[in-house]
Amino acid sequence: MRSRTRAPNRLMDLRELREPWFAGILRRLDALTEQESISYLHPSKRWEYPWALDRAHLHPHSRVLDAGCGASIFPVFLARLGHRVTAVDLSVPTGLNAFHQVDVNYVPAAITELPFADNSFDAVFCISVIEHLGHQGVAAALRELRRVLRPGRLLLVTTDYYEDADARLWYEGEGRRFPVDWAFFDEQRLRRHLLQAPGLAVSGDIDLNADWERIRAEMRRFHGYPYTSVGVALEKV
Repeated sequence: MRSRTRAPNRLMDLRELREPWFAGILRRLDALTEQESISYLHPSKRWEYPWALDRAHLHPHSRVLDAGCGASIFPVFLARLGHRVTAVDLSVPTGLNAFHQVDVNYVPAAITELPFADNSFDAVFCISVIEHLGHQGVAAALRELRRVLRPGRLLLVTTDYYEDADARLWYEGEGRRFPVDWAFFDEQRLRRHLLQAPGLAVSGDIDLNADWERIRAEMRRFHGYPYTSVGVALEKV
């Protein structure tokens, strides 16, 4: 049973990975990635994908977009659930459809300039992508993602999140150390650039309370970085 006591829009909580809903989704994602060497499941997305799927409330055979898919297994998983899936990235993978016997529509494109008509999708997923776009790119992407989303439907966004967006962060794991060379969000920048995006409204309560001393230690053990993830569902209004 999924917990309804926590805010629906929230920071990653690693304890959730052991809960039945998250654990069940992860078993299925792992089973798919273990069958081939094309797709991947990044550590942070072990929380982000189940969170996003739970928040999406998809109806059967929904038309969905995975914006910035890379070679993620998530579009395949959505297609295996019976949804009509389009996946967009500057460089899209090959071979996943044939191997998994699904029909994902992979489209090479930038999420700041999508080649789709207005109001095309029942749900849009943008999972750990916007932190790589720069602030002008974030605004352009949100305009496009909103444009192709049907009114009243949800854009599911996750992004890297830390206490200070101007901090100098380092990866420290697996015997390596290197600087984080992409942007990330803190509460101020999240509210300015995402939570107040024109034409989009946060769906449900949001909880950004964080014990950063604990989070930094946990996340370094989990994926080598000190930051966490935040998930926000935005409704097109």
